[in-house]
Amino acid sequence: MTELVNLSETTVIKFGNAYCMALRDGRLPLDEDHPLGVYVDDCRHLRGYELRLWGEPLRLLIGSDTAGTAAVFELTNQNLVLPGGQELPLQSLRVRVERRMVLGAMVERITVHSYARDPVELELELAFDADFRPMLEVRGMVSPGERKYIRQASDHTLRLAAVGLDGLERSTTIACPSAAVEGDGRLRAGLKLEPGQETTLDVRFAFAQEEAGAGAAPPNDEPVHSHGPLPQAGAEAEGWLAERLRIDVDDELLRRVLRRSLLDMRTLLSQLDGHRYFSAGVPWYATLFGRDSIISAFQALAFDRSVAEDTLRLLAGRLGTKVDDRFDEEPGKVLHELRVGEPAALGLTPLVRYYGTIDATPLFLCLLCEHTKWSGSLELFRELRPQVELALRWIDEFGDLDDDGLLEYRRRAEGGLDNQGWKDSWDAIVDDHGQLLRPPIALVEVQGYAVAAKRRMARLFELDGDVHRAGELRAEAERIARGLELFWLRERGMYSMGLDESKQPSRALASNQGHLLWARAIPLERAAAVRAALMSEGAYSGWGVRTLSADELAFNPVGYHTGTIWPHDNALFAAGLRKYGFDETFLRIFEDLLDAAAHFPEYRLPELFAGFARSDYEAPVPYPVACSPQAWAAGALPFMLIAGLGLIPNGLERRLCIERPSLPRQVSRLEVHGLRVCDASVDLLFERIARQPDSVALTDVHIDGDVDVVLQIRPGRDDELVPSLADVEQVDAVA
Repeated sequence: MTELVNLSETTVIKFGNAYCMALRDGRLPLDEDHPLGVYVDDCRHLRGYELRLWGEPLRLLIGSDTAGTAAVFELTNQNLVLPGGQELPLQSLRVRVERRMVLGAMVERITVHSYARDPVELELELAFDADFRPMLEVRGMVSPGERKYIRQASDHTLRLAAVGLDGLERSTTIACPSAAVEGDGRLRAGLKLEPGQETTLDVRFAFAQEEAGAGAAPPNDEPVHSHGPLPQAGAEAEGWLAERLRIDVDDELLRRVLRRSLLDMRTLLSQLDGHRYFSAGVPWYATLFGRDSIISAFQALAFDRSVAEDTLRLLAGRLGTKVDDRFDEEPGKVLHELRVGEPAALGLTPLVRYYGTIDATPLFLCLLCEHTKWSGSLELFRELRPQVELALRWIDEFGDLDDDGLLEYRRRAEGGLDNQGWKDSWDAIVDDHGQLLRPPIALVEVQGYAVAAKRRMARLFELDGDVHRAGELRAEAERIARGLELFWLRERGMYSMGLDESKQPSRALASNQGHLLWARAIPLERAAAVRAALMSEGAYSGWGVRTLSADELAFNPVGYHTGTIWPHDNALFAAGLRKYGFDETFLRIFEDLLDAAAHFPEYRLPELFAGFARSDYEAPVPYPVACSPQAWAAGALPFMLIAGLGLIPNGLERRLCIERPSLPRQVSRLEVHGLRVCDASVDLLFERIARQPDSVALTDVHIDGDVDVVLQIRPGRDDELVPSLADVEQVDAVA
């Protein structure tokens, strides 16, 4: 297994299906085993890269990857004695490295500026290494393979390549016209600088894959860049943001966090078969994941609903077609994970095309329904209706293993996942004695997803003229909803996270039940009980809800799913609190996650962080190997903002409902520009009422197109249940 590094101390840039994860100073260490590198289509094309001055490393001043596709590293020299005896004092040089991912390549500009008082002669050395190992091998999930390595060099170009186990030759060609390749395969550039003078070197890393023996051209001296400016990644990022829903807010923290979150989602956009999707996270999961890609697309609907449309088509085209125990595949089942490269070509692990997920299929249906609410059209539903029917059939015929109306899972694939909900680590699903539940296991949140999927799908069938099918789905949804009684722990006043093989419930307090509120699958009084359980001292850390309460025997504040805090988990629970009228609790979670984001580099919420109490430390404790950026973590706070503003689209009736708008307490004014509902665009202005500081008013609306905006004000105190929730349910069902 590769030695792990603290991923919270790295920089990440990504474009399309390629990304570079490096240390904060831009290095990919040559002499260490690590998961860093440049990855293209799940294969590491560059393992090591170091920049040295007269053989010595440079010192980092600051590094930034805010644009998502580009990073900048400000470096300087150490105290050096040059070969002629001349001393070069500390910080006499400014070395600026601009690095950017582009289609099929990574480009870099190195600018060296001298502040020395005398002329200096310098030797800049660029050293490289490539191993062309697939990510699953780097992670230790498939056995290491023997590859034939190739190294070719010309005057200014170095080509590193390997023939993979699948017979394909993968290569990285490094070109720098200002440097020469030495006998050891390193690029060296001699620089002569007068006081105040600067010079620039351009480096290009080109990545390729082709049939072995196909006659790859030898490396050449093709120019990589003129000395003009590199394309402005920051300007492109700003342009991308301007084309989507724009939020203007008078609070700097919220503004920075939203910008970071949306740019992270842009960074994680990938393509497959001409369709865009959110890859789950860098570095471990930079590929298509059913559950993760669905939830991330759901979170982004108000900002860019086209990603949801692409994701739905992509997953619909990859539904399971047969019963295949090697991959836990079944007809109509939505994919869990897709990998490419050697492991896929050779079938080294079931994870290359794996279907071991119990929740992706109902979530797929939920996303389609939610997309319809924003688009105001049944067109995509009609296009995907055959796949919808297959997915619904899977829930009944394969998801329910014992015909009791509940969805259960049990691993069949050798090397597959023992746990197949979103908490899919081996030790995630435990009882109050800290023991693992025996499969088949029924998870509580999955039942909520299935209830929501069938209820919402029923309305779409009804609107499409199939009243009989709608009635069947509603009846099936109510059967699952009744089955939730098996999870209710009366003595603890909460829901169990799961039932074991004997339908015995775990009595451990876990966050899973919070998703029932997002699905609106339980009665009001039960929702109040879930809120009380998850906001209790053991479950709530002060930064967010823990995956497992600190009062449980299996609790571990740095256990992947046994005590840590996941932003997306909290976001779904919080959005559910809004649906049931618990606005104050929603705001507490929203504000606490905002505070947490302020403590992470670049205001980026990671995949998860440790579950230590807020009273223990002034900042949230990082989880060392959390993906960052990670898609559904990036989408959590934008999604919560939309929920807090009470924006409920009802596109099929050309209506936008705004219900009990709220804002974090430090925000007094927020403007929404370009909210797309159907084919209309809506601008909104929310302001805090001076005489009622706990109240937020919608003070201005501008509509371009055919849609109505309806303001609905209802009580939102946490000590009372919203009396008109039935009306809210009807709005949701119609939409």
